[in-house]
Amino acid sequence: MTLGWISEALASAPVQHALIAGTEIAFLSGLVGAFVMIRGQSFAGHVLTDVGTTGGAGAYLVGMNGWFGFLSFGVLASVGMELAGGRTRGERDLATGVVLSLALGFGALFLYLDAQLAHANASMAVLFGSLFTLDPALVPWISLTAAACLVAMLLIWRPLALASVNPDLARVRGVPVRAISIAFMVVLAVAVETDALVAGSLLATALIVGPAATAARFTASPLRAGLAGGLLGALLVAASVLLSYDSYTWLPQHTSWPVSFFVAAFTFFAYAIAAATHRVAFQRRAEVELP
Repeated sequence: MTLGWISEALASAPVQHALIAGTEIAFLSGLVGAFVMIRGQSFAGHVLTDVGTTGGAGAYLVGMNGWFGFLSFGVLASVGMELAGGRTRGERDLATGVVLSLALGFGALFLYLDAQLAHANASMAVLFGSLFTLDPALVPWISLTAAACLVAMLLIWRPLALASVNPDLARVRGVPVRAISIAFMVVLAVAVETDALVAGSLLATALIVGPAATAARFTASPLRAGLAGGLLGALLVAASVLLSYDSYTWLPQHTSWPVSFFVAAFTFFAYAIAAATHRVAFQRRAEVELP
C-alpha cells in the first residue's frame, strides 16, 4: 500500500464519508464497551443487533433509510429491556430473551418481504453493513448523534461505574440507578445500531466488545479502557475502510471485500495479541516474584 494509493483513496467521497462516520461511531463503541463488560451486558448488546435487524429491514421495506430503522427499534428495545428487567442479571437476561424472540420473528418476516419485493440489496446492507453507500446527508446526523452520546457518557461515567460495580451502595449514596441504567442502555443502543452501518447487524457487537476488551488487558480503569478502546476501534475501522477500498482490485476483481470482514478480523487479532502479551507479562512477573 503506497502513499499515493492512500491519497487516491482519501480523495474518494464515499471513503471520506465512511471514514468520518465509521471512526466516530467506533470511538463511541469502544467507550461504551468498557462498561458493557463491567455490567455483564454483552448478551444485551447482541440482542440489540438482532432487534436492529428487524428495524433496518423494516425501514427498507417502507422506503426509509435503514439507519432510522436500526435506531428507532434499538432505542425502544433498550428502554423496554431495562424497564422490564429486574435487579438481578438473571431477571434482565430473561426479559432480554423475550424481546429477542419477538424481534427475530419480525426480522425474518421483513427480510423475506424485502427479498420478495425487489429490495435485493436490503438483506446485504442490513446483515453485512453498507458504509460505502452511506447517504452523505446522514454523516452530519451521525456525527451529532455520536457527539451527544459521548457527552452523555462523560457526564454519567462516575455514577455509572459505581452503579455497575455495586448498585446497592450506589442507591445508598443517592445515585438514581434505574435512570442511569436506562440512559446507558439508550447510548448502548445508539452505538450498536450505528455499528450496523459499519459492520452489519451480524457483526455490530465486534466494535462494542473487541476494542474495549483489548484495552482492558492493560488497565483496570473503565474510563481509560473505554478511551483506549475507542481509539483502537477508530484505528481498526479506518484501516478496514482503506483495505476494503483497495480490495476492489483483488480477486474476484471489481468487487470490494466487505468492511465488516476486515473489522472482525482486525478486532480478533488485536485481542489475541493483547491477550498473549498480557499472559507473557504475567508469567514474567510471577517468575520475578518467586523466591
